[in-house]
Amino acid sequence: MNQPSIGAPQRAGLPHSVALWATALGMCTSASLWAQDTGSPFDTLETTVVTGSQVAEPLRDTPVRTEVIDAALLQQTGTRTLAEAVEFSPGVRIDTACSNCNQQSIQMLGLPQQYIGLLFDGMPSFSTLAGVYGIEQIPAGTIGQIEIVKGGGSVLYGPGAVAGVINLVPREPEESGGRIEARLQGSQGDSFGQAPGGNLFGLYDYVSDDEKVKATFYGGFDRVQPLDLNGDGFTDVSMRNLATAGFRTLWRPAEDHTLSIDFSYSDEERRGGDTGDAFERAPNESQIAEEIMSQRLTNTIKWQADWNAQWSTRFAYAYSHTKRDSYYGGTVALGTDSALGFGNTKDDLHFLDALASYQLSDQHRFTFGSNFKSENIVDNQGSVNRNLDQTFENLGIYAQHRWKPQELWTLEYGLRGDFNSEINDPIFSPRAAILWSPEDDLRIRGAVSTGFRAPEVFDEDLHIESVGGDLRTTFNDPNLKEESSVTISLSPEWQVNEHLRLEMNAFHTWLDDTFVVQPNDDPSTPGVIEEIRTNGEGSKVYGAEFNLGYFTDFWSLELSWVQQRLEYDSPQLVLGDPDDTIDNAIFSNTYVRTPESLGLLRFNHDGKWVDSFITGKLTGPMDIPRVVSNPGTGDLEGNRLERSPWFFNVDIGVSRDFLVGDGELTTTLGIKNLFDDYQSDLESGAFRDASYIYGPAFPRTFFGSLNYSF
Repeated sequence: MNQPSIGAPQRAGLPHSVALWATALGMCTSASLWAQDTGSPFDTLETTVVTGSQVAEPLRDTPVRTEVIDAALLQQTGTRTLAEAVEFSPGVRIDTACSNCNQQSIQMLGLPQQYIGLLFDGMPSFSTLAGVYGIEQIPAGTIGQIEIVKGGGSVLYGPGAVAGVINLVPREPEESGGRIEARLQGSQGDSFGQAPGGNLFGLYDYVSDDEKVKATFYGGFDRVQPLDLNGDGFTDVSMRNLATAGFRTLWRPAEDHTLSIDFSYSDEERRGGDTGDAFERAPNESQIAEEIMSQRLTNTIKWQADWNAQWSTRFAYAYSHTKRDSYYGGTVALGTDSALGFGNTKDDLHFLDALASYQLSDQHRFTFGSNFKSENIVDNQGSVNRNLDQTFENLGIYAQHRWKPQELWTLEYGLRGDFNSEINDPIFSPRAAILWSPEDDLRIRGAVSTGFRAPEVFDEDLHIESVGGDLRTTFNDPNLKEESSVTISLSPEWQVNEHLRLEMNAFHTWLDDTFVVQPNDDPSTPGVIEEIRTNGEGSKVYGAEFNLGYFTDFWSLELSWVQQRLEYDSPQLVLGDPDDTIDNAIFSNTYVRTPESLGLLRFNHDGKWVDSFITGKLTGPMDIPRVVSNPGTGDLEGNRLERSPWFFNVDIGVSRDFLVGDGELTTTLGIKNLFDDYQSDLESGAFRDASYIYGPAFPRTFFGSLNYSF
């Protein structure tokens, strides 16, 4: 089959993508012809979840709709990081925002990462600075389960969780043992002599004979190979070297009393810009360079106790320290002052949480508590005249009631009050969720919630990008006020028979005083393009998600489709100046960089000789702002709002297990982005618009791995 190359014209229409779905499914099925009954691992309704109510319970019983991605799926599909893992959830997308450093962020319900609460073991230890590159710095091997709550429905989570929460539930070992995994991968494109990508990861579990003490120690190294995909001498995929290490300990001195301590450390080097021998020189000697050295340390301690049949409590503290030494710029942007591109940033986050739950009877459970978050950000970037030293604090107090008036109904409702350092008055947020289950095979969930985002510094502000040889950055309007939201959702779920399951989720979010980023260039700062975050008018996000799953003892097929719309009450300025004919103004009444259509296919097969998987991700068209500059001089030629094509990204792989000594060796071979469906109109040259990048994060990539468990 002839596949479009990087320089090929953009494809038009959906039929070609539909054909590829059928082709890919056929390839995966033929790779698993030797089938046997291995027992079904897909009865997810019995999976235990904790995110919606902070009480462990079967997924089928929680009124807060929760999606689960388990560790087995991540291991089978060769998933490297959290960024890759979350895309197994329908409607969750990774957006790559810069062609120099490949900054990635999560979109959920169409909303960007700033609207999502990222949690570890129920606590927001993911700081603002960590959000810039951090979703690629969490190795998938440390994750026990990912729980995703879309929209609201629980008062347990405060500002920043308008679109929902993604909770990384740590793994808990059942017995002593360990595993070592080695992986090698290579992508299509010019790597200009740089070493190939891959990773090495090791983990060891200790479980005492009485199971009162459990401990996990891990460490790993991950490398992404830099690539020039259009031959212009500048990277389109940045180089990343990531080292991680950490441990988790559990101590149960008495039944139903658990003390857990987690520690993790990551150290990443990231470089993009000029290729060739420029990688051997200092970044300020390159035409374009982004070099980021970031270190992140997190530590959490949690004490959870069930005192009796009625009372349980939880006390927790999380600390996160993130430090970044960076270079954004180059001789094109900064000229003889190119050393100005060096900067440094640090971020300290403290989080305290106290929760108590009282089970009055089978019909009533009361949960109440408080949490306090304090974050200090210090950012010094001389190239864009930015010096920040700000502290943001939020005290939240909440109460929630679980009421089960009869077997068919479960209601969970509550009120949260937040006292934020950036807002004069407290904000009270009522939220409620309901579960109606008239029979075992049918459940209907509904939720309504209110929320807000405080006027703080966000992760996107801590990144600088190059446009036409200039540097672009974002500042907050001094008069910026909070953005408020109301979200409703309705989610029926039907287990048609023992094999077939059908789900739907309809959602609608209204936003008032929507945060918008608009041009606000200061003519007194040549070489720097300033943008300002201010309050726009209202906007709304609405859509529906459809999921269909068929499960047997030896294979499963899941199909999902999300159709969504994000629009402003009136058109917003996206690019340019209304008074300048060359820097022409572009307005849009819809959110940019957000597709309206998303599809997901997941196929898994347990075979007699090999196991196989296929994952297909379909991304619909979206509007992408583009600044067009003269390729020789960098002079502005105009602004455009481009429409991206459809993308169909297919991952496929096979694996086989072998008994080796007292352990098991798993070999895996696979291809990511099988059809090399990648952006065909990449920007080129030293004056490129680095933010004009969209679609899949990587071209076709081949990988092989060995995983030994003992």
